[in-house]
Amino acid sequence: MSLLPKYAAYALNSSSNNSNRHTVELYLDLVCPFSARLWSTVVVDNKLPEKFQSQIQFIFRHQIQPWHIQSTLVHTVIMAVAREYPAQLFDAITALFKRQRELFDEHIEDKSQVEIYQKILSILQEETQIQLDLEQFRIKRTEANAGNALTTDVKYHIKYARKHAVHVSPTVFIDGLEDSEISSSWTNEQWTKYLEKLQ
Repeated sequence: MSLLPKYAAYALNSSSNNSNRHTVELYLDLVCPFSARLWSTVVVDNKLPEKFQSQIQFIFRHQIQPWHIQSTLVHTVIMAVAREYPAQLFDAITALFKRQRELFDEHIEDKSQVEIYQKILSILQEETQIQLDLEQFRIKRTEANAGNALTTDVKYHIKYARKHAVHVSPTVFIDGLEDSEISSSWTNEQWTKYLEKLQ
């Protein structure tokens, strides 16, 4: 439920003096339409992390779905944003959810890994003015099969989700336990009613 200090940017609302706050963890895949719907309802349209700031800590968690090969690349870019532009992380997530269709399988199947990264970076620059250096996403040439500069972060987030037995997106944890009744189709009213019961 807690965040490593270097991943503090994933907290969707600022810290509170209330040590009794509940924790809501949103495990989302940036290429998943259902994750996009949940993000839109909870964060963009209704700003629930702000509304419940003193009672509930909201956390974004990476849930990379391997059957979408581009998902790893999209999440890797967001990990770079969290490092370099932490104050703009949620704008970046919102932008990629907004334009996720451009990254669906049928639009990227003939593209190379570098071309997919270029597309993701282009979307971010157009939507948020965030500029990331493409070189950090290129494969390290110092040793065989070493990944790129963000591979350690990717491994951490994948291991974290696996350890918590998260299999689908979106998945929501409340105070460390999965609540499978929560649905991406929930309205603001349903979310608000649910969260008010936690207080």
